[in-house]
Amino acid sequence: MLAHRAEILDEIERRRYALNLSLLKIYSYYRLLVGLGLAVVFQQNVMGSAIGQLDPVAFLRLTLLYSLLNVVSVIFLQVVPRRHFHTQLFATALGIYDIVVLTALMYFSGGLGSGIGLLVLVSVATGAILVTGRRALLLASLAAIGMLYQELYLSLTAPQYPYDYFQAGVLGALCFGAALALQYLSQRVRDNDIRALTQAAELSDLEQVNRQIIQRMRTGIVVVDAANHVRMANQSARALLGVPGQDDLARLPAVLERHLEAWRQDTERRAAPFHAAPGTPEIRANFSAVRSDDPSADVTIFLEDTSEVQQQAQQLKLAALGRLSASIAHEIRNPLGAISHAAQLLHESQVLETGDRRLTEIIRDHCKRMNGVVENVLETSRRRPPSPVRLPLGSHLAEFVTAFRDASADAQICVNVDPYDTEVRIDKGHLDQVLTNLVSNAVRHSREHTGRPIVHLRGGIDSRTERPFLTVIDEGPGVSEDMEKHLFEPFFTTARSGTGLGLYISRELCEANQARLTYERADGGGACFRITFSHPDRIIA
Repeated sequence: MLAHRAEILDEIERRRYALNLSLLKIYSYYRLLVGLGLAVVFQQNVMGSAIGQLDPVAFLRLTLLYSLLNVVSVIFLQVVPRRHFHTQLFATALGIYDIVVLTALMYFSGGLGSGIGLLVLVSVATGAILVTGRRALLLASLAAIGMLYQELYLSLTAPQYPYDYFQAGVLGALCFGAALALQYLSQRVRDNDIRALTQAAELSDLEQVNRQIIQRMRTGIVVVDAANHVRMANQSARALLGVPGQDDLARLPAVLERHLEAWRQDTERRAAPFHAAPGTPEIRANFSAVRSDDPSADVTIFLEDTSEVQQQAQQLKLAALGRLSASIAHEIRNPLGAISHAAQLLHESQVLETGDRRLTEIIRDHCKRMNGVVENVLETSRRRPPSPVRLPLGSHLAEFVTAFRDASADAQICVNVDPYDTEVRIDKGHLDQVLTNLVSNAVRHSREHTGRPIVHLRGGIDSRTERPFLTVIDEGPGVSEDMEKHLFEPFFTTARSGTGLGLYISRELCEANQARLTYERADGGGACFRITFSHPDRIIA
């Protein structure tokens, strides 16, 4: 607040300096015209003027000197620097100089009857505008004293000329009145200027805060005019619509423009979720007219990433699964344990034939597989709420690879994160669990297909959406088109010993952290799983 006050006062001083300098230039031209005008009137004796009649020689010399000095002041004010010039002091000096010279010229012209006293009043009034505080009263005091003194001196040295103390007093009072009135008005103008600048600064601050809030909101906001030209769009809107970096969003994507035109025709219509461009998240658009009574004019578009809605649905699904898991624990796990124990006892029997012993092994293997399914379902049902933190992707992957190789020493994991300091916002434990599942699958498929347990981890920032991403690529045979649509379904597996819950749980964990896990075909023919993280800086819903 104090900094703002200081900035406002500095701005007031700058503006006042510029205004005073401009007024001084105008006043200097006026003074030059006054000097030349008095000289012309004196020389031509216009309409029998009494100017200079008491002492013509002194009047002419003083008028010419006054005009010459006024020319000097005009030139000086044209070349004076814009800063570091004391306009207050200069205006005060000019005011005193004018009052002294004009009072002397008034005396040489025979007193107040010459009319020069009005020029003194103008000088006092101008000085009151240009200077502040006591300087204005100083000028008024000098003018009043000067007029009274010259009337007194006139009565003593030239009694043949009429003198009027009352008129001199009235004119002196007018000088004081003009000085006080103009000082008051000048102070009012300064106060109003300070108030206006303060309000402007506050409005600018509010605008800046609003702009920052809008830019950091996860909700995309776009404002368009009647012709669907984009007037404003925040960063989230650019990311959701697939506009890279800071590029301007001049026009809406065609699919969004169609939804907007349909809404203009029917404001009760709700737009279906859509993808603005390949690789962008699924979004839902809501529309609101800037002027509520005119949907054909400017419209504000709110873009919501449907992953948030999916997350809410996911929480409901997990809650339902939790209730189901309690039943599974009692209805399946206990009988399954009894079956497995009985098979173990049969397997240890000395009278069991070799063929029957193989049957007990089959029973035990399937009991173990079923127990794994139950464990995975229970783990999913007990899923704790995510605690997302900011993680440097490059260094975290290095730590993960080190830990993974402790369990799988022959795994060849190639990491490439560009830029290396890319940050993601996710629950650290959830990310490690997802990576463990994806990398384990990739190692297995690469080994089975090429004999090399190699995996490629590549991360960075998507230039279209500005969101960080991570891909896990293997050198396996890839996934057929028929199987792609079933990859993330629970209990779907291509491995004889798999439970079919690994990819399902991985995707659920990603969605719980506002991330997306998708499958893509790798360029070399292998499988590529891509994690698209939420923007680490946009945390306002």
